[in-house]
Amino acid sequence: MSENSRSRVQVMDPFAQVRVSPVRVNGSPVLNKGIEITNDDGAWECINIHSSAYQLVPNEVMASVTQEILGGSDLEWNQVNQVWTGRYLAQLFTSNGVVEVPEVGDTLCLGLRAENSYDGSCQFRLILQAFVLSCANGLVSPRHFRSFAMKHTECNEFNVRDAVRVIGTGLDLLEQVAPRVTALSRIPLSIDLLARIAKETSLPKRDWGFITADLQGVKDLWGLMQAITSRLTHHGRGRAGLLAQEAIGDYFLYSHAPKHLAESA
Repeated sequence: MSENSRSRVQVMDPFAQVRVSPVRVNGSPVLNKGIEITNDDGAWECINIHSSAYQLVPNEVMASVTQEILGGSDLEWNQVNQVWTGRYLAQLFTSNGVVEVPEVGDTLCLGLRAENSYDGSCQFRLILQAFVLSCANGLVSPRHFRSFAMKHTECNEFNVRDAVRVIGTGLDLLEQVAPRVTALSRIPLSIDLLARIAKETSLPKRDWGFITADLQGVKDLWGLMQAITSRLTHHGRGRAGLLAQEAIGDYFLYSHAPKHLAESA
């Protein structure tokens, strides 16, 4: 593989065969590693070129390890969605661990996102999150929920016990989200506040058009957050949409938290 052979990869199957290939520059071998995947026509196609320290974690291994880790927890898990870009894979799960938030008339369930990349855009990670059951909106806050990660520069030895321990903290963290949700439901939504949030969150203008159309009857910040996360959850684009969910979760749960909740973070 030559260094200039990178291309825009479009592969339908996230579990297509993948391999590490040698790299040549001007016909001479170098220490870099190329990552190739079999495309829909069965031919090998370059995804990216990495340093010599890069260790490949195939998506099928990531999925198998994720199932092993989830099987070691005390909860029942079901996959509800999958994002695959040809380079990046995310699998989203919900569990039977729930917390009622009567102040907003809704229920949160503990969720998890497993992700892996071939292009170096992320580590192998398991990220705890919440799902709002009434509308299946994802509520992600890296500042609040814990995660387990393994860098692609390390040997492919997954610490399953450590990952299970991280997931075991999920219900406690979910319960701690409830008072923050209640606090958001008690903050009135005004035109001035909406304008400030639109400016500070830096969401694309195309998304705000759809979000504002869903604000009829919304009177508080929890309702606004639901309108935003609904757009990102159900119409987000690839990994960018998932990262936007994380930014929105942190922004609302912490930027607008009462002082006593912020100090307990």
